[in-house]
Amino acid sequence: MEKLLAIYDPEILYASRLMEYFRKSEWEGFEILLFTGMDHLTDFLKYQKLEILLYGGEALLDKLSLDNVRYIFLLSSNNKPIRDKYQRIYKYQSASKIKSDILSSYTRLEDNNKKAAYDDVRFISIYPPVSGPEKLTFAWFLAKELSNNYKVLFISMEMLATSFITGDEVISQSMSEYLYYLKESKEGLDTKLKSYLSYSEKLSYLSGLSHGFDLLSLSKEDIVRLMDMLKEQGDYELVIFYLGFYSEASMEILNRSTDVYIALCDIPYEEFVYKEWERQMELIGLINHQCKYRKIKLSSLYQGAGSNPLHEISISAIKPLAKEMAKHM
Repeated sequence: MEKLLAIYDPEILYASRLMEYFRKSEWEGFEILLFTGMDHLTDFLKYQKLEILLYGGEALLDKLSLDNVRYIFLLSSNNKPIRDKYQRIYKYQSASKIKSDILSSYTRLEDNNKKAAYDDVRFISIYPPVSGPEKLTFAWFLAKELSNNYKVLFISMEMLATSFITGDEVISQSMSEYLYYLKESKEGLDTKLKSYLSYSEKLSYLSGLSHGFDLLSLSKEDIVRLMDMLKEQGDYELVIFYLGFYSEASMEILNRSTDVYIALCDIPYEEFVYKEWERQMELIGLINHQCKYRKIKLSSLYQGAGSNPLHEISISAIKPLAKEMAKHM
């Protein structure tokens, strides 16, 4: 049964166009309703439950009975953060961004309010022997595509972390803070993890370092504790690691993963590096697990990029491949 999302805003033309966009974008799992009058909305809420109320009439909100509304999102003309009990969405931005913001906040609220009970978690690792925007873009969009069908946690372990993919205005230090807690504490790792997560629509993700050395400080034992906790926690069906560093800890993640994807660009140098990585893995005995490794060949984004922004090139070149691959996982 589809959940109900209702839109109310005194600007009727604005609300109507927003509803039309939501319906055309095929928002899976939701039926979109529009109310142009407070009386109709008030009467509806007496008898029907709403999963989400997207409300643009803040001044009249206190007059509504909200017992049948699970989550309220206020359409705000103020783009500055306001601390109160409501979720706020800036109304004067693109309809696609409004939808993305709602879905991201909704996923966060659901994560905090629900106790999932998935029987098992599947660990997927994406390792680039040579770092680059192609590999990070591929990992991000693969995680995004899979989150449409599974409950996914994406953990980006990039030594020189940037907002290249996420587009966050301020680079978070959540990863560093959580890794410090992981190394120093033995209890409450699952609860603490949730407090550091960010959201992109249906995808939960952990990223952001104060310094790349924080990754190098991880031990094999730290990784075992982290992955064991994620298994016991049962909140996710898939945990996807992007391993932008090379250490005993990162190779332990590969060793414990169900699927490992080695991301390479189609240039000879990267193939040479991959062969050397294979040799080193053989020295420590991990080459026995080679059957679960799969090479993913990506086109180099620097070839023919011209004056186009690298971010736009990466999305147009890599996203279709990630989408196609997600269909077979």
